[in-house]
Amino acid sequence: MEKKYFRRVLDQCTKAELIYWWTLRLLMVGGMIFTVVRYLQGVPFTEGGFNPSYKFNIANGQYEPSVYNALQMGLNLVGMFAFEICQLFPKKTFVRNMPAYFQNITALGFFLASFGGAFLNFYYVIPGFDKILHLTGCVEAVFISYEMVAAMQLRDKKTCPGNIAALAAFGMAFIFAAGWELFEFSTDQWLGFDAQHWSYKNALVEAGVESIDQLFNMIPLKHFSPEEQQMRFAVMDTMGDAVLNALGAIPMYLILRKHPYRHMGKNDVNRRIEEELAAEAEKETATV
Repeated sequence: MEKKYFRRVLDQCTKAELIYWWTLRLLMVGGMIFTVVRYLQGVPFTEGGFNPSYKFNIANGQYEPSVYNALQMGLNLVGMFAFEICQLFPKKTFVRNMPAYFQNITALGFFLASFGGAFLNFYYVIPGFDKILHLTGCVEAVFISYEMVAAMQLRDKKTCPGNIAALAAFGMAFIFAAGWELFEFSTDQWLGFDAQHWSYKNALVEAGVESIDQLFNMIPLKHFSPEEQQMRFAVMDTMGDAVLNALGAIPMYLILRKHPYRHMGKNDVNRRIEEELAAEAEKETATV
């Protein structure tokens, strides 16, 4: 009989992992509560020298404590329970085969993007923070995709060479990256957000700077005139993300191609599948 849910979750992760996950989660919850309370109180965040992120309100042209930030943290908090959510799925789905350790990476990614980027305003306090996240995010995407390929193999009981699994993970990572840009475009188009920085004016106000050079200090701009820089602003943001996604995904793919850790040694999923198939064949033979 299948183990009950909580026992199944606890058996697959270590105490250190649980402490690590819940530390990040509680910090995220604290940031959400603080944001909402200060918003309801109408207290400017800049009092006392504390300066978390503001969001530019296009409707009235004013700064205000952002409930959007609390919403963003809430959505990312759900993502920080990815492993536990995977274990809610039926036994025959591939996500049930995802290992607990994948959440060590995803939880940190969600935390840095939301608590660090939105709540602590690291997107504008730390130069290039958004670009760093995109660079490392596609490293993470290739890693997660590789684990997904291995999980699909275990579900379907199909062997696959490690280099092919790495190539599949590489392609899946770009699907995730494209999906994120589609999500940003959709929120900007239909909800009035500015995730893709389509508004040069709004981005300057939100960042609290006066020049486009301070927004894109990682991208050379000198060969464009000031007018051309403003015209290229939105495409620079989106395509800059795409370039950094590739720069992160390619080396991770090469690492996995050289060292496909789920297809070698004691973690070899192919060997596990072959052993399970052999045991099933032996059982059928004995039955006959």
